[in-house]
Amino acid sequence: MKIAVIADTHVGYPRFYEDSFTQAEAAFRDADSKADVILFLGDLYDTRVPSLQILGRTISFFRSVKKPVYAIHGNHERRNKGSLNPVGLLEKAGVINHLNFSAETFEKNGEKIFIAGMGNVPDDLGKKALERMRESVQIPEGVFSILMLHQSVKEFVFGEELLELDALEKLGYDLVLNGHIHARKEALDGKFLIPGSTVITQLTKEETQPRGYCMYDTNAKKHEFIPIPCRKFILEELDFKDAKLNEVQEKAGELSARLRGENPEAIIRIILKGTLERGIRASDLAFGDGGSLFMDNKLNEHAFRADIKAIREMREKKLSMREMGEARMRKKMDGKATLFEPLELFEALASGAEEGMAYLQGRMKPA
Repeated sequence: MKIAVIADTHVGYPRFYEDSFTQAEAAFRDADSKADVILFLGDLYDTRVPSLQILGRTISFFRSVKKPVYAIHGNHERRNKGSLNPVGLLEKAGVINHLNFSAETFEKNGEKIFIAGMGNVPDDLGKKALERMRESVQIPEGVFSILMLHQSVKEFVFGEELLELDALEKLGYDLVLNGHIHARKEALDGKFLIPGSTVITQLTKEETQPRGYCMYDTNAKKHEFIPIPCRKFILEELDFKDAKLNEVQEKAGELSARLRGENPEAIIRIILKGTLERGIRASDLAFGDGGSLFMDNKLNEHAFRADIKAIREMREKKLSMREMGEARMRKKMDGKATLFEPLELFEALASGAEEGMAYLQGRMKPA
């Protein structure tokens, strides 16, 4: 049996609204023509309460899908207990099968597969939820079994109290499928699969990979990734050292023009890294970003991180806000010739802007 596995379409995603629809529809349409059954791993929608226009378009599309679709809801669709989420609404409309701490058996040409699904829960409840799943859903013998999840997994996402591959393997399913993580991953010798998202949302290096879905063959016990038509995503970095404003703007402009000329429809992100000339702030730079071009200004970020680190260290020493301010002032002025005493200026500024200005004017009077 051939099983299509699709995840994280995020239909209605505002930044790339039309891409979210066309690429989701491309994945389902292609899967409908090649697979015996379609499994969807959550975050079909980008919001918990999609607009009527978004709901209408998806319901209309799913009515054209001929193969059965089994789906779980993701964190973007999770609602309070007792509230209907949009994936459950699609089940009520009769266009998909919504699984949540439940399972169904699908059969075709005498072959059966057991499909269990657990919708997303908060990460700190993931282990308890999985235990509840183990207790409430029993895996039948002699049937190929599949578990669908939409959770963070420790081996791929940083965090505390996350699900782990070892625990998932011990559940005893032949195949574990997971959404939520937008880059394509696999583990446990192909028994754990993440197909990735069909639309770019996070503009990360991993998302420069092709978008698509996975096709799993239960007879061969193997899968293949099937790409779908989508806009290309390009991520480039420019590194500077003590650069002037015009140098940054010129090089960034040249790179963006070249990339746009080579890829007119592409989504482009350019990251600006490194340092600016003394006295120039990263906020002094202005770019006419828009559409599908994103300038990510990380210049002088090292200084910001150093400040955060220093403040954190001072907090750990249990210094007061006043003591932290004095310490920062001393560090900034250390080794620099100055017309004022740093701590005297700090005292004046602490009293108010006028007092601080009066102190500076007094220090600048001729002796």
